[in-house]
Amino acid sequence: MKKIILLSLLFFINCKENNVKAIDTIESQYETLYFDDDNIGDKAEVRAKQNAELSSFILSIYLSSLNKTVEIPIINNSILYNNAESDYYLSDPIIKNKIITIRVDYADLVTKPNISGERKNLIEKIKFRYDSKNKKIQVIGYDLNYTKARKKYSKTFNFITGKFYSSSSFDGKKEETSGWALELQNIYIENWNSDFIGKLSLYGNEIE
Repeated sequence: MKKIILLSLLFFINCKENNVKAIDTIESQYETLYFDDDNIGDKAEVRAKQNAELSSFILSIYLSSLNKTVEIPIINNSILYNNAESDYYLSDPIIKNKIITIRVDYADLVTKPNISGERKNLIEKIKFRYDSKNKKIQVIGYDLNYTKARKKYSKTFNFITGKFYSSSSFDGKKEETSGWALELQNIYIENWNSDFIGKLSLYGNEIE
């Protein structure tokens, strides 16, 4: 029976406050897991850095098969959806079937006035897996949920198939759209950046 050691902590850091203590990193949790393609336990931990104006987090994964640690920045995407950057909450990773899922909840959003309304209550889910053939970490999925003008929106991207699905709901009515794009396939952590996520924000917007 595989033994999983879990130290859980859901935390929020606001680096704008003047009384923040000078701590370089905080290890919020770690897990012993089997993530790559050998039978040796790997280690994943979420770390928070307090040397920035806004809270900043990293998912650190030790890969036993390569004997190396890979650090994946959890990018702050609030400005893409709300015209202003915001601090965010980061939950413990969910690890199942060699897939790591990270959930990001954005904090109190302060947005600029916009006649079309701003996206609120942002929640992101990012899924990672180890590509044993290429010896690299893939981003295999991205989910985004938010509200805008009292409507609830949901977007789901499958980076294995290249397909996306988008839906909106309000007052019992639901709209849906879906599609496929070549640029949504074979995404690795080196491709996961603000420019790419900015492209994702444009998919499925016809239902807004």
